[in-house]
Amino acid sequence: MRRTKPLTIELHAALELALAAALILVPYAAGLAPAAIMVGIGTGSLLAGLAISGSDPTSRGGLPLSAHATYDWAIGTALLCAGIVLGLAVGSHALILFLAAGIAEFALAGSTSYSPTRA
Repeated sequence: MRRTKPLTIELHAALELALAAALILVPYAAGLAPAAIMVGIGTGSLLAGLAISGSDPTSRGGLPLSAHATYDWAIGTALLCAGIVLGLAVGSHALILFLAAGIAEFALAGSTSYSPTRA
């Protein structure tokens, strides 16, 4: 049996944009500390930019797919580290939120086929 990665880069970008919106909105809605809100806004904004730039890798000025994959893994690692630091600094709610976001980013990156789709 051949193992294939089920997500196309377009679906990956859409899910990544949803994760970015959640990172921007949820810390504020959950009433987390200002530090967690600012980290959420910063990482969510970076993730949104990555999702938008990677949605069409063949366009002029688009992000190469290999770079997108590298950035996905780097942002996932940063979210895990931010979760640990914020968990120690401001409490367990921030720990849970950012660890879940990091795991979601790793799951998204691991299940994506980083190759252009053909129409």
